[in-house]
Amino acid sequence: MPVRSGSLFVLVATLVGTLVPTLTAQSTSTQEPKAPAAAASTPPEPGPNEQRFRNLDNTFELILPKDWRALAPNEARRIGENPNAPATLCLAQPRAFYAVGPVDAWLAGDFTGAWIYVVETEDEWYVEDDFAEVLAESWRQLSERKGEQNELSQVERRPVGLQQYVAVVAQRRSTPPKPRPALHSLDVHSPCGGRQLTLSFQCVADAFPRWEPEFQRMLASLRFARPPRSKGSLGDRMWTPILTGGAVSLVLLVLYKRRQRLSRG
Repeated sequence: MPVRSGSLFVLVATLVGTLVPTLTAQSTSTQEPKAPAAAASTPPEPGPNEQRFRNLDNTFELILPKDWRALAPNEARRIGENPNAPATLCLAQPRAFYAVGPVDAWLAGDFTGAWIYVVETEDEWYVEDDFAEVLAESWRQLSERKGEQNELSQVERRPVGLQQYVAVVAQRRSTPPKPRPALHSLDVHSPCGGRQLTLSFQCVADAFPRWEPEFQRMLASLRFARPPRSKGSLGDRMWTPILTGGAVSLVLLVLYKRRQRLSRG
């Protein structure tokens, strides 16, 4: 039985609402890095075969390869029919969660390149001092629910982009159930003028050493339309971007298993 994208979005939202309250923060002591007072924010010009990519709401921009674009929901459904496709390429909801990359190559079954998985949410979250521990625990819990492995490394809080706003940055290796490929990502969680933005620079795991310098160069070109709001406390809401992406993968895994059962029946 076909499943409509609207139903998937409701299921994702339900999963996120279920998972978010399970995460709580505990207190440790680390110091927050301070961004340079006079960080340059003038956007560089795209080079040959590059473009300036902006999201639909024009809240952020960065320089990407010229053939990259945002994945549309109907294209994500087509890619989702391929059991070898990375899960993050199989579901898209504009202004919420979507991949940006060589879409035409994905539609042709080629997933050897790189892409960015974007999650945008309402309201900024603010990082407690124990961000590394809570981040690791959130992925551990989510991995148990999804039946995959997520290994974090190099978790830090540092300035990013042209304006040098402080973000949580981590590397993550994700190993889903076969036949989907293992991925390695550079995850960047940043406040964005009243919204929360997660940019996950991803590629197949073996290709990460080759792509990491390019990911860092893309990240260096990141520019926000508005600065973060003043610091506050939003509790468990800080993990919404992480859980949204995880919930999407979980939905796809459930649907894939269901499709297998229906085909055998």
